[in-house]
Amino acid sequence: MSRLRTSSSLVSFALNGRTEGMGVRATGRTFGKSHTTIIRWEQCLADKIVEWSPPAPEGSDVTVEGDEVYTRVGENFPPR
Repeated sequence: MSRLRTSSSLVSFALNGRTEGMGVRATGRTFGKSHTTIIRWEQCLADKIVEWSPPAPEGSDVTVEGDEVYTRVGENFPPR
């Protein structure tokens, strides 16, 4: 996986944690890596996004779900 020296399963678990909302430093502590290592993994794999998540076929419907999204307009409002 993009010439990483760490096992692909560990990188995958760490990036899934980031996707679920873990902070960079918390992810580093959880997986025993530096927060800068986590950031480098994200940067190295950013250009490989097509291989991880291929684009939707043309003419198909795509549903995007927001999880725990708040809108800030003057102050935070909880979801309705």
